[in-house]
Amino acid sequence: MKQIWNTFCEDISKNKGVREMTFEKDIVKGFLQALGWSRYNRNLEEQYGLYSRKWIPDFVFYLNNDNNAKEIILELKKPDHKQRKVDIEQIEAYMKLTDCRFGLYFGEKLEVFYLEERDGKRSAVSITTIDWTINNEAGVNLIELLDFKNYDKKKLEQFCLDHLCLNSLLCQWETQRGQKQLYDCIIKHFKLPPSMASSLQSRLKFTVLSNPEHEDQPVLFVPSVHPPQLPSSIQRNVWLICYDSHYFNVEDCFKKYGQVYWMHKAGIQNVQKGDVAYLYGSSPESAVRFKVEVVESQLPYSPEMDVENEFLKSDSGDVENKDRTYFLVRPISETHSPALKHAAMMNAGVIGKRPSATKLSKQEFKTLKDYIEQHFDDATPAEEIAISVQKQKAKPKKQKEKTDRRPNFKFSMIGLKPGDVVTFEHDNIKVKVASDNTVEYMGEIYTLSRFCKHFMPGEGSENREYQGPAHFRYNGRTLDEIRKEKDM
Repeated sequence: MKQIWNTFCEDISKNKGVREMTFEKDIVKGFLQALGWSRYNRNLEEQYGLYSRKWIPDFVFYLNNDNNAKEIILELKKPDHKQRKVDIEQIEAYMKLTDCRFGLYFGEKLEVFYLEERDGKRSAVSITTIDWTINNEAGVNLIELLDFKNYDKKKLEQFCLDHLCLNSLLCQWETQRGQKQLYDCIIKHFKLPPSMASSLQSRLKFTVLSNPEHEDQPVLFVPSVHPPQLPSSIQRNVWLICYDSHYFNVEDCFKKYGQVYWMHKAGIQNVQKGDVAYLYGSSPESAVRFKVEVVESQLPYSPEMDVENEFLKSDSGDVENKDRTYFLVRPISETHSPALKHAAMMNAGVIGKRPSATKLSKQEFKTLKDYIEQHFDDATPAEEIAISVQKQKAKPKKQKEKTDRRPNFKFSMIGLKPGDVVTFEHDNIKVKVASDNTVEYMGEIYTLSRFCKHFMPGEGSENREYQGPAHFRYNGRTLDEIRKEKDM
């Protein structure tokens, strides 16, 4: 196995500038065949189409038994490709559609993903990343698990579960509280040889001392003078989060309640407690307006969140919120700096035409992060926002004019019932009506708008809101057209 791994690493090193197709055909296929996976052996499919032209992973590994069970998804990029958020979303979608518990990413590194189920939801979790280096023990150990002759799904799953546990422990140990627990445990129970102590010190950032008075006593581990640097997974990350000013009035919600519940969705699903975010409002503001702190994350839906519905400015169609999670933000400061308007940032060359949710902590967005921080110095502090909140509450409320709001779409409005079939117009996907406001597809239940977010062609669909009935047809007409006719 070591020879197979080393040969593959050498091929990657020599061909870093090749096209993705060349990488796939001339290098990856030979590597997989050496591990016993190939079309000839009837256990590997290339460019496998999943239900529509949009879903085509590079390789699908099979067990050539009666069920032809799909085992592993492999998505690859050329060796010098820099991984993006969309790459991870892509492999996660493939794993869900095929029910594969395991995913592999080949690019500038090898990354293993595991389809984890928690609270009835499935998500692809990164298990480990491995560099393409000669004699890399982690790489050799992994391909031993992937060798077709010795392949055992239970062993590969245990490998993933072990790494999940390890990652959780490392995140805990690299907090100050976790380090103290670890120090206490080591001091009390272990006597480690110098080589192990040094390695542990390097990872956990603490100083190793011997006990000069009692050489036979356990090695003492003393925290460093400087606090440890937390791993990227638990550092205080900085985000740029976009909101639609035509859809939700963030400013007035801050003024009344001093906070906003934000839904975890594509691009911001990893926002954690303690993170900081800059909020960018779309037209007519088209500017960075607020700096906020995330005070809670991964919150399940609660009816108390519905008090913010008064700041909804338009009907978004089907609102899918009860099965999603949220994070709570509170303002630190706000700004009206001209330098943070979209046009000014574009002229400065730090942002594109269509801003989107961005993790500013990443090195590739350092220029944008530094620019925003530099020009937020004229911001209004949170204390003055709080005063603004009190003034807002003191003002007499104006009597709002009553408007007739169009009720959310229900299938019963147009005479359809569970079991009837409607068609998603973009890829002619047929789905079955599951209830008065949901459809069923491939064993999963969706509202119409949520289905659009998952299957609408084009990047960024997860970040948009869709009028679901406008994208489904029944007997050649959209559901929205049928509804309007029924309402007349």
